[in-house]
Amino acid sequence: MPVNFLKTAFRHFAQNKLYVVLNVFGLAIGVSCLLLAILYWKMEYSFDSFHSKKDQIFRITTTLTARETGERSTTGETRQVQGPAFKSAVPEILEMTRLLGGDIFGDVRHENTVLNLQMLFVDESFFEIFDFELLHGNRTEVLKEINSVVLSEETAMRFFNSTDVVGKLLFLDADPSAEKLGKKPMTVAGVAKKLPSNSSIGFDILMPLKFMQLSFEDPNWLGAYLGTFVVLKENTDLQTVAQKFNQIHNQFAAPEIAAEGFDPQQVYGLQPLADIHLNSFSNHDGWNENGTLNTSQPIYSNLFLGIAFFIFGLASINFVNISIAGSLKRAKEVGIRKINGSSRRGILLHFLGESALLCGFAFGLALVFADLVLPAFNNLADTKITLAEVFDWKLAVGFFVVLCLNILLSGFYPAILLSNFKPTETLYNRNRPIGQRRLGKILVVVQFSLAVILMLATVVFYAQMEFIRSKNLGFDPSFVLHTGISGDRDYETPQKFLKNEVAKYPFFEGIAFGGGFGNDLMETKIGDKKVLAAYFSTDQNYLSVLGHELIFGKNFTKENSREIIVNQAFVRESGLENPLGQFVQLNPDYSHGSAPFQIVGVIKDYHFESLRHKIQPMVMYQNVHNTGGIWLKINKLHTQSALKTFEKLYREAVPGAVYNYDFLDDLNAKNYARELRWQKIITIFAVISLLICCLGLFGLAHLNAGQRTKEIGIRKILGASVASISNLLVGDFLKLVIISIFVGSPLAFYFMKKWLSDFAYRVDIQWWMFVLAGAAAVGIAILTVSLQSVKAALANPVKSLRSE
Repeated sequence: MPVNFLKTAFRHFAQNKLYVVLNVFGLAIGVSCLLLAILYWKMEYSFDSFHSKKDQIFRITTTLTARETGERSTTGETRQVQGPAFKSAVPEILEMTRLLGGDIFGDVRHENTVLNLQMLFVDESFFEIFDFELLHGNRTEVLKEINSVVLSEETAMRFFNSTDVVGKLLFLDADPSAEKLGKKPMTVAGVAKKLPSNSSIGFDILMPLKFMQLSFEDPNWLGAYLGTFVVLKENTDLQTVAQKFNQIHNQFAAPEIAAEGFDPQQVYGLQPLADIHLNSFSNHDGWNENGTLNTSQPIYSNLFLGIAFFIFGLASINFVNISIAGSLKRAKEVGIRKINGSSRRGILLHFLGESALLCGFAFGLALVFADLVLPAFNNLADTKITLAEVFDWKLAVGFFVVLCLNILLSGFYPAILLSNFKPTETLYNRNRPIGQRRLGKILVVVQFSLAVILMLATVVFYAQMEFIRSKNLGFDPSFVLHTGISGDRDYETPQKFLKNEVAKYPFFEGIAFGGGFGNDLMETKIGDKKVLAAYFSTDQNYLSVLGHELIFGKNFTKENSREIIVNQAFVRESGLENPLGQFVQLNPDYSHGSAPFQIVGVIKDYHFESLRHKIQPMVMYQNVHNTGGIWLKINKLHTQSALKTFEKLYREAVPGAVYNYDFLDDLNAKNYARELRWQKIITIFAVISLLICCLGLFGLAHLNAGQRTKEIGIRKILGASVASISNLLVGDFLKLVIISIFVGSPLAFYFMKKWLSDFAYRVDIQWWMFVLAGAAAVGIAILTVSLQSVKAALANPVKSLRSE
């Protein structure tokens, strides 16, 4: 019986190659998309799961609530004092470690090789909490000494071309802690095996936190910047522990609160380790010091999985539709089988078996497709997924379950339909099941509705990204190079050298020095009025280099003066009618003294953050202590000469430092790297969905034309033109596509409106976007169906009617 079944099935496949190819190829594309989405989703939700104590490891969170406005903000950070204070007073804590790193980089030297490395400062209990594997070194001893370091496997290879490097010496020539240590070299005490790709913690070099504390020991309780992780006893009540944290804070922070007049209420919580990757509690763009990397949001993995199921659904709909449409072609076969004694159950199993074979071929081909495109997918999605790392027995079982479900869903109804045909009616061509046509039409509408949603999403994505690219940011970032002098160096001497040398070359248009924006808005006082503002330290050349527009007043009048320039948002927030000459009290941590600053100028609002955020009040001031930021405006006609010359000048000014730079345009684009990736992903999915829809329409149009061969022949004999017959055949499908546009458009509008709400500055969803997406769907449908319709209309009617 199985042999006869296989012979019959393969004979049918050979006689209907077009439908087999359409079904298998279309379903394989859908399944491969689903498989990639599942791999991505599984990777996203597997972050940090390799730690044996993962269920007991928690990160301490800090929630600030402004008493005046009630506004709440939560961050996964604390200051330095909380960790040791909580561990000593809370018995539920078994172990604690602090992490300071993420966006902290520093120059590290071995002999004549200098590398700019990603630094992570941790307590010596780090390896007792986290299960990062060491290739060399004792995990309980590697961070014991104040000058000991652990290198990543990749960093060891870059420095020494070997991982067996315990005892090697490294130097931090411009590090303030190294200077406090008497420029004593750092000793390599261990080498960490390459970190798993699903780790939220990453580093090039691991150093003791007590080494960093030589130059920055912070006794304050208010505020947050580093990550504090604790290991709790099993079955600990998290709310009880958090309450103890708050009681300790209220006790020790009270004098500081009284002295500072601290406004926000500060409370603590606990976040599971496995929750960090998808819930980073990052409320701002830019600088990160809490030690975690590669953060994401659950909406992206869930959206990706949802879209992949859409694609998979489209392919399955194709399978059902083509099978249903081809059922009449096999009606006589069913009639003969029944006359020869085949039972309904036997016929059902036969056709269900054929569906299983096709689905099996498609799923096997999907595995090949997924493996082939995985490198390109990793590059597109910025991941490091490997089938060997992610594809385990659970996923294999899930894959098999999806295969079985797909066989049942896509093959069961056509098999029921075929097995239900009555032999006498099928042999006389009286079988015209209305239900199959209705279901086929419904499936086509569902299919194209999903395609319309993806097409409209693509249009809105492109419109928003184009809006971002063309938006006037309020300054001119083009051909402005940004770099800096890192470490604890003498900034003044190299800055004077660079300023003098840059002035000698015509392809440099200006250079400015300063710091950068802090992550947080700082409390700023104008009389009795308080304004939360971003601070930015700079010099007298910054406005001209960046092309900022002064609305009122003037630039800084002299170097290092206690003058400030504010933006329009600051003026509006402070309620100042005549801002020039007004005195402003800045936060002491930034102003280096208690004396007030005087407003000398007001600049036009500009976007110093991404367009996700509303423009906040901003204060520009001159820092009495030089900082290492550099902005260089170069002539666009001599870019290469300017880059080579400045690199040479930089190396002369700061010998031994690693030179890195970015253009401001590129830095701005990095703010939207995630959106740009998803724009590409959505576009690719839209193209795939249209391809699958085209395959389905092509197959349905071919079957429809074949079923109406005699009708077309009679119409031609009666004088119908090729155009009228083509329009007749195309019209049936065109109606369904138009219905799909009306069904899919409202859903697309809802989803894209929600996505755009993440941007403070965004495009409006316009009517032309719906027209464009609808026109694309209609045009592609007409083109696909017309190929078969014209071919059928051109057929010789004599051949069509010969059997009559």
